[in-house]
Amino acid sequence: MRLYAIPYAGGFSFTYLRWKRLLDRRIELFPVEFPGRGSRSEESLCYSIEDMAASVIDQLDTKDDEYTLFGHSMGAYVLLELYRQIRVAKQPPPKHIVISAMRPPHLYQCRGYHYLDDTSFHSKTIEMGGIPPGIMEDPSFSAYVFDLLRNDFRAVEQYVSAAKPPFITSKVSLFNSEFDIPRDQMMEWNHYILGEGRYHSFEGTHFFINEQIDEIVSTLNRILVGSQHLIKL
Repeated sequence: MRLYAIPYAGGFSFTYLRWKRLLDRRIELFPVEFPGRGSRSEESLCYSIEDMAASVIDQLDTKDDEYTLFGHSMGAYVLLELYRQIRVAKQPPPKHIVISAMRPPHLYQCRGYHYLDDTSFHSKTIEMGGIPPGIMEDPSFSAYVFDLLRNDFRAVEQYVSAAKPPFITSKVSLFNSEFDIPRDQMMEWNHYILGEGRYHSFEGTHFFINEQIDEIVSTLNRILVGSQHLIKL
């Protein structure tokens, strides 16, 4: 099983590398990297969810359906758009998708964060969490990260799903912390699914995927290949 993990706003592919040693050997991890960051920092940024999805589709091996898409927060909208593009291209859709820590588009409330001045934007994004405490000690890198965040917030806040639900035929798992999003709002993703998504609750903040790594990977092992144990190398 190939597992393509899509980053959240301001995120990098290396976020998911901590999963690798714990994943079942039957799962091959492919952390997605968007243009303009990490190993693709020399490329131009994608300014919309649609363009981010288009940048990912070229990284997929879709010779068959033995793959899974995982998207956390903004990555969930990239996943949704990517799924639509895969279907339009008449490629095999993934066997499984995992939507994590994001309300479905029809419930998303745009707060216009990307319009804030720099000081307000920095304060708001730090308040949300997920930014390493030491990042402000490097002015150059912190400016780069906040530029990525503003770009990604703009993409999310301007995204309008072109897909008419329901259209997801793959198996769906919903990962969530109820400290972050109420369960009933996450279950609204079922309007986009032919079937019903399986709900998985985790402790923690919006960034529970970084806070509960053992439990996240154990759950992925179980739902993707039926493994009951963490495999530590």
